Amino acid sequence: MKRRFQLLNHCLDNHRLTIGVFSLFLGMTTVALADYKPPSEPSHPEQPTIISGTRGGCSKNGQANLTTLAPQEHIGKTVSTHPTFAWFVPDAEALPMKFQLYQDDVNEHPQPIQNIELQTTPGIMTHSLSEDELGLSVGQRYLWQVVIMCEPNHPSSAIIAQAYIDIVQKSPDLKIALAAATNPVDRADIYADKGFWYNAFGEVVGSADDARHRELKLNLLTDLAKIEASGNSHYASQKSERIKQILEIERKARL
Repeated sequence: MKRRFQLLNHCLDNHRLTIGVFSLFLGMTTVALADYKPPSEPSHPEQPTIISGTRGGCSKNGQANLTTLAPQEHIGKTVSTHPTFAWFVPDAEALPMKFQLYQDDVNEHPQPIQNIELQTTPGIMTHSLSEDELGLSVGQRYLWQVVIMCEPNHPSSAIIAQAYIDIVQKSPDLKIALAAATNPVDRADIYADKGFWYNAFGEVVGSADDARHRELKLNLLTDLAKIEASGNSHYASQKSERIKQILEIERKARL
């Protein structure tokens, strides 16, 4: 009988050890996702970016607004000359849309770069500059906007959202950090930590829809909502509320 108890205790000890090792392994493989940190010396738009349209989009039945998924309180940066732009569409029905890109001008006369006609799809939409096209210039600032034509025969019915983007040089430190990254989430973490919003969000918004990508995408939007809420302008506060509405919709969609 004593021998039987010894064998039972030995088996239980081995089972506990296995569980402990497995738990330790899980703890080691769970990596905290980085927060988005704005640039240490952020640039600010000289004038507020346009936020138009009523809640619900063209149909006025939605729970959110047409919103650019990019900073407004400060100007978002990228080290890519072919960046990815993202925005949220509230309307369920397909509507004509335009993506427009302008090079910022000191004389306040933005120069048109792109004017692409699209069709809306509900939720988060993206547009990336093709690698076959001439890229954006390092050191330049651009204005981009999305326009939904609610009633094509009545231009005044259009709703518009826009944001700025700065194209900057990739530093040696950033190159070294990225060389060690093996997947989009790792790269997004690095970009977010170093203040490159467009790169960070672009890495996950169009990637495979798995748990880590979704988590980081929502984390980045949560960070952006907090940053906008901390701004002093009414426009930043309004942008924060819009992003919070989008977060609520995105989370419900995953239930």
